[in-house]
Amino acid sequence: MTREAESGLATHALLSWGTERGGRLDPVAADAVLHLLALSGAKVRDGLPEATPDLVRAVLLEALPQFLSVTPGEEGAALAVLRALADRTRADGRLNAKRHARLREAIDECAEEHLRVMCDPRELTLPRFWGGLLRSRSVDVRDARAVRGELEELGRLPYAERVRLLSLPDATDAAEPDAGSLAAVPAAWALGPYRRGLAMERQAVAAMALGQRLALYLTKSDEAPWVLDLLGSEQVARLMDADGVDEWTEAVTKAGLRVGRRWSLGPAELPSAALPAPGPRPDDMALFTAVGEVVEQYDMLRGEEPFAPPHPLPADRDCLVAALCGSGLLAPAAQLAASPPSDVDTAGVDSALTTGFLVLDPEGRPRHGPSLEAWRERNVGELAALAVRALVELCARLDDDPDLGGGFEGETLGDLMALHCAAGETRSVARDAAVAADWVVPPEASLAAPVRGPQDSTELEESGCTAETYRLPSLPELERLLQMGQLDEQDAIELAPEAQRLVGRLDLLAAAGAVWRRGDAYGLTPLAAVVLREALLLAYGGGWPPRAGEPTRETDGAAAGDSEGHGWTPSSVADRFPTMEAVVAMDAARLVPAARQWDDPAAHRVLSQWVGGGEGPEARWPSLLAALAAPAPSTDLPGHRRLVALTLPDSPPGLLAGHLGDPVLGAWAAEVLRAVGEAVEEEAVPLSSRLLWRLDRLHALAVPALRASFALDEVPEDEEVPPEGTDGGRPTPELGALYEGLEQMATGWPGGAPTLVSDLARADPATASHALQLLSDHPDEEIAGSAALAYEECEKAYLAQVRQTQSTTRREGGGHSRGKKRR
Repeated sequence: MTREAESGLATHALLSWGTERGGRLDPVAADAVLHLLALSGAKVRDGLPEATPDLVRAVLLEALPQFLSVTPGEEGAALAVLRALADRTRADGRLNAKRHARLREAIDECAEEHLRVMCDPRELTLPRFWGGLLRSRSVDVRDARAVRGELEELGRLPYAERVRLLSLPDATDAAEPDAGSLAAVPAAWALGPYRRGLAMERQAVAAMALGQRLALYLTKSDEAPWVLDLLGSEQVARLMDADGVDEWTEAVTKAGLRVGRRWSLGPAELPSAALPAPGPRPDDMALFTAVGEVVEQYDMLRGEEPFAPPHPLPADRDCLVAALCGSGLLAPAAQLAASPPSDVDTAGVDSALTTGFLVLDPEGRPRHGPSLEAWRERNVGELAALAVRALVELCARLDDDPDLGGGFEGETLGDLMALHCAAGETRSVARDAAVAADWVVPPEASLAAPVRGPQDSTELEESGCTAETYRLPSLPELERLLQMGQLDEQDAIELAPEAQRLVGRLDLLAAAGAVWRRGDAYGLTPLAAVVLREALLLAYGGGWPPRAGEPTRETDGAAAGDSEGHGWTPSSVADRFPTMEAVVAMDAARLVPAARQWDDPAAHRVLSQWVGGGEGPEARWPSLLAALAAPAPSTDLPGHRRLVALTLPDSPPGLLAGHLGDPVLGAWAAEVLRAVGEAVEEEAVPLSSRLLWRLDRLHALAVPALRASFALDEVPEDEEVPPEGTDGGRPTPELGALYEGLEQMATGWPGGAPTLVSDLARADPATASHALQLLSDHPDEEIAGSAALAYEECEKAYLAQVRQTQSTTRREGGGHSRGKKRR
């Protein structure tokens, strides 16, 4: 670093002053300290910034950990520079003894924390990592030729040795004594690549902030001429010529990157290809971005479940590696990279470039990239990271295809995430096409009309992922799948284009190994499930464990915590996204609270597998029924009753007699026993359980009645709306079914139908409101009046609950928003 390069601030003068007094100062650390002090607002006199206790804390604990690389044994270089600067300022007569002592005291107070942060791998950025590595190998980072030579030498090392040398160091977490070092097997395979992505993200944020400071001082360069020297004429011109927000943001970030690199990797710009894999590289940011897109979709779909429903996954590490290497996600790009085409327009090149299997040489010709080596070495962490990137890239490509996408960003990835959240559900092309075409398909159709798919991974592998030419199911099968009543040929003709569009997208996903399709049935493959789960493990785990006493990291959509605010770490996040094996090993008391938050098909499927696991059904049914009989929180009551209704019909009837007196289970147990021919007296079941059973039955009838009323409201303007008295004044068939259901359920109820509708509001206002709203127009005035009053009570209860929730949120200091669960 020459005197001319330091003409802005008197770095060389401070270095000389320190040497004269027997203290050799690190020149890179001195340059960083002086410039970061000046950029933090320190007054500059005679080329030296005047430090204050507050500025010392900001520079030592915030700025330097973002930009200055260090080597073992030299972590305190910046402390020595600050002490020398304080002494020099005192010697120049600009500090009295008291202020000098306070400044030295501030430096000493920050020393321990500064040393810890400078050694913390969580704080590493790409330049800091490479600068520290090169300096530890005795390379002068100010010498561009020496830097390039050492990087080339590292690139010639065997892959295994590079993995050892170039991986980010692990952080031992005192807050997780059971986890110990993160060198232990983590929950996520791609933790190493994700940490590299986090380092790139930290670098981008730090560069943006530094660039903004530089731009600010550039506007007053008359007072701070040193900023012109720091930026250089080229960066000054880019900042001055930037037009518009995007261009200015890019110029500011590049200025911050260039200046920040001065104190770590050196002033010379290095292309990404110069940095040997698997060390941190700029393209690692792609994994961080892809993970963010996955978790964004999950946050729009997720509920409040303590943990997600499990999906079938590859059996073990070897099966995962084999699936990744042989999948259509990675194999085509690897084959292309093994023999690079001469033309960038060759099919598949864009995807291979995006995932790093191909790179462009200086002449713009495709050459094999670093991902090919990871694929050949079958490195499971690198492969998992590449698969996440490849899947997100494929989904974006399908969204952009006007013949396949629906015209909005994230559609395909959102559909895959919906399949993932459904935990292995087999879906119908026709049914999903009808939903996409805005047909009013009942949400319960997926449970009422299941679709058969492969029973296990073996059957799936035997049938393959790709499928035959698609044809809509027959009209009777369509009616069964859609649960919408009678359909005709014209309905099928209208549905066919949407179904073909969905099939076109599904078959391309099937070619990549992400979904399977067999006729009208389709679902998510274990490969895609493990790739999506990998992204969620990375996002929710936060990449690094928290420091002792530090709160756990949370993603924007509250992705790092459940409804109780639990924080997740890399070693505990597998509990948030458990495997099927882990769920089968759980006790029923933990499983039931989660299952009542899941979609019905997923809950039914997982509970059935749980009952069949472990000691077997004879041992597990009693514990499951006991867990279902345990009181549920008031906010979970509808989901709990729904889970009871799903589960009890499968249970052994002989076990249910003991639950007839349960205040919740009793009525459902009685119905199952009656269905198998056993006599159960009505009085044997508590009134509270009978009321809840009637409430849910009426709610099930109210939903289609409401849907039918909405359909009448949406009659096109050119069609005549049927008058209210049409058809003899009779209600719609759906509303008539609700009236008839109420009449049946009121039989034998104390006080009859008017009393029953009043009791419904007190049992569960949120569930009762739909039925009561419709019953307010009942032709029987007594029933209608009672229902109207009960409906008003439901609305009051709802408003009171909202106010209580808002009050609780304010008392807790705010709260984080959650995505809506899409069904």
